[in-house]
This record gives sequence, C-alpha cells and structure tokens, in this order.
Amino acid sequence: MWNLIKTGVSFLFGQNTSKGAERVMDAAAGVGNWVDNLKHTDQEKAELNAEMAKTMIGAAQKFMDSTVSENTERSITRRELALLIIRFELVLIALCIALYKIDMEYAKFIWEIASTDPLNYLVGGVGAFFFMAHIVRASKGS
Repeated sequence: MWNLIKTGVSFLFGQNTSKGAERVMDAAAGVGNWVDNLKHTDQEKAELNAEMAKTMIGAAQKFMDSTVSENTERSITRRELALLIIRFELVLIALCIALYKIDMEYAKFIWEIASTDPLNYLVGGVGAFFFMAHIVRASKGS
C-alpha cells in the first residue's frame, strides 16, 4: 500500500518517469490481489481448512511420538486426568440413560452438563489428543 502511494507521488512529481507508470500499475495490481484474497471462495476455504487440518494433525502426531514413551510424573498425571475426564463423562451419560424413565427433567439437566461448555471441550480435547493419531492412521489404511 505504501509502495503504491510512494510510486504515485514519484510519478506525479516527475521522478523516474520512465518506469513510474509501470510501478504504479504493479502496485495497483498488488493491492487488487490483496483485496481479492480477503474473500475466499468455497473451494479456497475448503483447501485452506484441509491444509490447516493436515498441519494440526502433523503437529499432534509429532507431539504424540515424542511423548508416547515418556513416563515422567507429568505424563502419568496427564494420562490419569484424561482417564478421569472420560470416566466422568461416561458416568454422566449412564446417569442420563438410567434416569430417563424415572425423572426426565433431571436426566435432561445431567445431559446438558455433559454436552455443553466447558465439559464438551475438555472431553473433545482428551479424545483428540489420545485417539486422533490412531483415527487418522486407520483412515489412511496404514
């Protein structure tokens, strides 16, 4: 943007007049491309999302590879917390099923706790961290 203004001022005051017009057109084309890139088509959005997913899966895989054999207190605690989170979610779902015929309002209340923020993010994060590499590997067939 600043190059466009600088080139335009140089052109108006007669400096570098031989290439000034070309520079103005190049700068204008750059601004046009920048404006065009602000809005993505559905295909461009899908390609960008796919690229971001590959990047995130690759990063998660590297992290899993580096920590899978680790047995420090921190990694043991991480695994224990993950098991507690998943067990708590399973208990809430089992309570919903058990209470459905007895007290539907209470079952709905428990389901709301089990399926809304922040617990759904916590369970989703644990699931993604511990099972995403396996799911991706299985979907690729390797």
